[in-house]
Amino acid sequence: MNPESDVSAELSDELAGRGLRATRQRIAVLDAVRQASNHPTAGEIHRILLASQPQLSLKTVYQALESLRSVGLANCVTEGGEPYRYEARTSPHYHGRCRVCGVLFDLPARLDARIRGETPIPERFEVERIHVTLVGRCARCREDF
Repeated sequence: MNPESDVSAELSDELAGRGLRATRQRIAVLDAVRQASNHPTAGEIHRILLASQPQLSLKTVYQALESLRSVGLANCVTEGGEPYRYEARTSPHYHGRCRVCGVLFDLPARLDARIRGETPIPERFEVERIHVTLVGRCARCREDF
């Protein structure tokens, strides 16, 4: 069997399992987000997919990303004022961001339980997600400057 069709069938089943129609565009966007290691923007995903789907619009990419986010198959990472970036990793984790080159990378979420346990939470407020980004300089930028 063709490995590419195996991936499409797997992603199609996953989308259907979350109540989404498995359109060609959603499958392609989900696959692109999962293959990316750099937390791509919608525009970057669009550019990647144009080679295989020249009719794909940026609006369709945004709509697919929002659908994936709404059912927990993708996360949107925002850094005040920067374009939204997307990732397929939805388990608890943090991010590191280089203030020089802007690279964004994942960090393990070892502080999650501690933050939840030590942070005074207002009564009747339920924490759904903790977003932490550590900002500094990556190894390459530390060497260059």
